[in-house]
Amino acid sequence: MAIVKILAGGLAAIVLSASPAATQEYPTKALTMIVPFAAGGGTDTVARIAVPELEATLGQKIVVKNVAGAGGTVGASELAASSNDGYTIGFMPIGTMTTQPHLRSVPYDADSWSPICRLVKDPMSVLVAPDSAITSFEQLIAASSNGNQLKSAGPPPGSLPHIGQAALANAYGLDLKYVPHEGGAAVAKSILGGQVDVFVDLAGNAEKFGLVNLAMLGADRHPQFPDLPTTQELVDGPVLDYSIWFGMFAPAGTSDEVMMALSQACGDMAAKDSYLAAMSDAKRSVAYMGSEEFTAFFREQYENNGSLLAAIGMKK
Repeated sequence: MAIVKILAGGLAAIVLSASPAATQEYPTKALTMIVPFAAGGGTDTVARIAVPELEATLGQKIVVKNVAGAGGTVGASELAASSNDGYTIGFMPIGTMTTQPHLRSVPYDADSWSPICRLVKDPMSVLVAPDSAITSFEQLIAASSNGNQLKSAGPPPGSLPHIGQAALANAYGLDLKYVPHEGGAAVAKSILGGQVDVFVDLAGNAEKFGLVNLAMLGADRHPQFPDLPTTQELVDGPVLDYSIWFGMFAPAGTSDEVMMALSQACGDMAAKDSYLAAMSDAKRSVAYMGSEEFTAFFREQYENNGSLLAAIGMKK
């Protein structure tokens, strides 16, 4: 009988000692964050600002894995095929997630994801050279509305600057010929040299490249650019809300428990002074959205960009 009691007591001790581990909350080990562009690029820079803050909040190491190629679709494809246990997440930009699936055959679409949070949303604007004959948004409309084709420039077709100028042309009936360039510096050189007329890109790139902002493609004025009016403030037309955003995603089917933990970690981070200061230094605008709100926002963006690409004859 004594032996039985000892064994029973030992079994109970084992069960009790195992219980905390069995019920320990996520995360219990390091996470991998896929960034679908090369180290040192715009997406990677913003992701690496977030990583140490998220590590502090989650209490676990986050290993950044850069998986570059094909407009971010190589990295996004790897993320979509990963386990949905919450230990592989992605830091993804708008183009990779909402335009590339409409342009090429990729193994993911809007249903491939559990959107975690939106972290950054930077405004886009209409930019011209400082010595341009076009000195206002009203003059741009007038110049292109009189049978005069203007040249707009930006990264390769399907990029957000390309989509932004297409939205601008559709909204105001502009005749814009798109001239693709490799990178913003190349675009700026063409604008400053007079080879092209206009550039739709991040409003912050006006200072970076020595250009002039004419109007913002946003629903409201932006706090970083309080004196820059929106397009509809200047000329009657629809509200154009085009921006470059970054968010965190997990593979579809990730559990509610994990999604809640990650979304909350994003929210806690977005309120930290250290994170806000680092993002401000990087000239980025913090714009947090939790999982539920971000999911609705992401799906709307996915559909809208697909429709716009179809309207300009680029949808696959």
